[in-house]
Amino acid sequence: MGTGTTQVHKKIAAKENVAKACEDLTQLLVDSITYAGFTHLDTAEVYTTEPEVGKAVNRCGVDRSKLWITSKYNSGWDIPRGKPGKPPFSSGPYEALVKSLEKMSLSYLDLYLIHFPFFSPENTEITLEEAWKQMERLVEEGKVRNIGVSNFNVSKLEEILKIAKIKPQVNQIEYNLYLQNQTPGVVKFCKENDILVEAYSPLTPIIPSKIKDGGPLDPLIHELTEKYGVTKSQLILRWVYQSGVVAVTTSSTKERLKEYTGMTSFEIEDDDFKKLSDVGSTFNFTGFSIIKFLQ
Repeated sequence: MGTGTTQVHKKIAAKENVAKACEDLTQLLVDSITYAGFTHLDTAEVYTTEPEVGKAVNRCGVDRSKLWITSKYNSGWDIPRGKPGKPPFSSGPYEALVKSLEKMSLSYLDLYLIHFPFFSPENTEITLEEAWKQMERLVEEGKVRNIGVSNFNVSKLEEILKIAKIKPQVNQIEYNLYLQNQTPGVVKFCKENDILVEAYSPLTPIIPSKIKDGGPLDPLIHELTEKYGVTKSQLILRWVYQSGVVAVTTSSTKERLKEYTGMTSFEIEDDDFKKLSDVGSTFNFTGFSIIKFLQ
C-alpha cells in the first residue's frame, strides 16, 4: 500500500502559505514512513509535490533501498485547467524524469508511469510509441527500475504491448468498490497480462463529500466493521488488497495513515468479500472526470 501526495498537498496549501504548506507536507511524508510504516510514496510531475517527496526520503532516516518511490510523466493533460491541451511540463518522459530526479535529489526511481494515454498532435509532440521507447531507455540507463502507465484502457495497453521490449509492470487507475473497472474490462486484461493494478481513490465508498447521500454498501459496511472489529477504512482497503490490487491512498494526518495499515491484521471471508463486490457493483461512481475521455 502506498500514500499519495496530490490531495494532501491541496488540503494543506489551502489553509497555509506556500512555504509552510511545503514543509507540512514534507513532515507528513516523513511521519508516514517513520510513524505509520509506509514505504511507498507516490507523486507526479503534475502534482508539483516531487521536491517534498525527495526531502522526506532524505530526511526520514530510512535506507533508500527500503523505500519505493513512484512518479509520473504528465502526458498531454493539463489537470489544473481540466481539459486537453499542450503539455505544460516536459516534452517527453525522458526529460521529465531527469528533471524529477533533480527535484527530488535522488539517483533513481523505483517506478515511473505515463500518467495519461493522450498522445495526439493536439496534445503532445511525441507519439505513445516514442514515449514508451523513452521509458525503456530510462530503465536501460538505470534511472528507473520499473515502468508502467496510469489511466490506460485496454486498447491503449494493447498499443504498448505490440511494440514494447519491456512491457508495463503497472497500470494505476481509479478503483474501488463503486468503480471496479475504470474502463471496460481493464482489470481482467491487466491480470491476464501480468500488469499489476494500482488503485487511486480506493476509499471513495466511505467519503461523504463524494457519496453525498450514502450508497448501497453503507449497511453492509456497518455490519462487517462490527463483525471484524475494524474501521471502515480498514475494511475497504482490505477488500482492495484481497482483490489483487495495490491501494494508493492519502490523508492529512499521520494518525489516519497509521489506521490504514491496520488492514493487514485481518482477512475478509470469501462470502463477505463476494457480498461487498456484488453490492458495490450495483452503484457506479466516477470521481475523476478524465474517464469520459478514456472510453
